[in-house]
Amino acid sequence: MRFLLSLCLGAAAAGCAETAPAATEAPPPPVHAATIEAEAMTPTSTATAEILANRQSNMRSETAGRVVDVLVEAGDRVQEGQVLLRLDVGRPASAAQAANAAVAQSEARLNQAKREQARTKKLVQTGGLPEQRLDDAEDAVRLASAGRDAARAEARLARRGLTEAIVRAPFGGTVVERTVELGEYLAPGSPLLVLADTSLLKARVLLDPREAIDVTVGRTALISVYARPGEVFGGRVVRVGEVIDPRTRRLPVEIELDDHGGRLRPGLVAKFVVETGEPKRVIQVPLEGVFERFGSQHVYVIEDGLAHRRAIELGAVRAGFAEVVDGIEPGETVVIKGVTRVVDGSKVRVVPVASATASPAEQTSEP
Repeated sequence: MRFLLSLCLGAAAAGCAETAPAATEAPPPPVHAATIEAEAMTPTSTATAEILANRQSNMRSETAGRVVDVLVEAGDRVQEGQVLLRLDVGRPASAAQAANAAVAQSEARLNQAKREQARTKKLVQTGGLPEQRLDDAEDAVRLASAGRDAARAEARLARRGLTEAIVRAPFGGTVVERTVELGEYLAPGSPLLVLADTSLLKARVLLDPREAIDVTVGRTALISVYARPGEVFGGRVVRVGEVIDPRTRRLPVEIELDDHGGRLRPGLVAKFVVETGEPKRVIQVPLEGVFERFGSQHVYVIEDGLAHRRAIELGAVRAGFAEVVDGIEPGETVVIKGVTRVVDGSKVRVVPVASATASPAEQTSEP
């Protein structure tokens, strides 16, 4: 009886083993993928710099005097040659009068010396005077001529004092700051005002020489000003430095901004994107699809539904994309999102990046 029971239990156990369900295989992970194509790309270099006025002059007094007339205020626009302020001309005027009188005296002495020279010459020719007297007369003419020239130079200097007492705009622009008041006494070199020409704006941009070593005059630039979000302005390279800046180890480039319609001001900080070469065809991949293994950059390339890890060499990185110098050919499909779920050589399920008909299961299994 015990033998029959053991036999039945063994048969039952064998039957259970034969009917046990097989283990199910895990579904492949969902990923986003894209087919990589070469596209035209213009190489650029980016830097941040301050916008500057075309010209700016910190004007100072060239002569001493009291301010007797102030004709401008900060913020006023002026034309080239316009009178900005006047100093007391009493002392310069007196100096000019004295210098003019000295010129008249020196000219009279010169004329007298010339007449004396002419008389002496006639007497020497007739034997009435020795030859030495003619030499003395000629020396007197030369001395009188030098004295006249010196007096004329002093007169010009005195008249310049009259001119310097009237301060005029060296160029058209805007009065940024005025540092003098009516009645104030000024010494030579005293600050007067700051004048800026804002009709044209420019910037001195320091670019990475690895990107901009071959930039040339005439290249275009795009300018984004933090104070004007969403607006982009144009510009062009007008000057390229011959020497790398020793402090920053960057290449200085001067950029002139195109017509800005009065939307920009000197002193604003902006981002400059400068074209550095001719357009070329490049391959780019999203940075989300790039990962590091063993000290190198890799991506997963999908072939026949399988993801294969492949080492790549990256170039410039911009706006969330990396240029691929080597490792990928146009037309290959690369995982661009969900790389952390992928194992080299395993199957993957490609989920559309944007699909209105995605099932709830697909929506909840987004990479």
